[in-house]
Amino acid sequence: MFDSWASHLSPYDFNTFALPSLARVSSRVKSKLTELGLPQVPLILFEKGANTTITEQARDAGYDVIGLDWTIEGSVAREIVNAASPSKTIALQGNLDPTALYGGKDAIEEAVKRMCASFKGGLDKPCKAWIANLGHGVTPGVQIDDMRWFLQCVHKYSAKSS
Repeated sequence: MFDSWASHLSPYDFNTFALPSLARVSSRVKSKLTELGLPQVPLILFEKGANTTITEQARDAGYDVIGLDWTIEGSVAREIVNAASPSKTIALQGNLDPTALYGGKDAIEEAVKRMCASFKGGLDKPCKAWIANLGHGVTPGVQIDDMRWFLQCVHKYSAKSS
């Protein structure tokens, strides 16, 4: 589920109007896959700008992955998700600001390095499940070489030894 407009809802309105529908979708997809004898697939929820509702997303929505935009630190999101759903590992996806791809190789590398460090959370609390991604997709005009460099930097700084 991808929602670019979630930030336009107050936390109350999100929880009252959007969250029940999101939970219904995840529940029905999982039920239908079971009914058809198909394997479960990871379900991803991306509610752009809805950082104030990450607790409810993790606890009540029923998704396996929560996508994050660039307005929250990965380490902060991990703490919120772990507290909200301690018995389930929910992966996080994100969250580099896509405008970083316009800054040239040095800026891209520095931004990726910071992002990876935040999601790793230090050796005592590493992020168990994380998918590196941009916080809201590739914007128009990004050069393919800069996107390639982003991916190379992700591999470099997300490696276990770094």
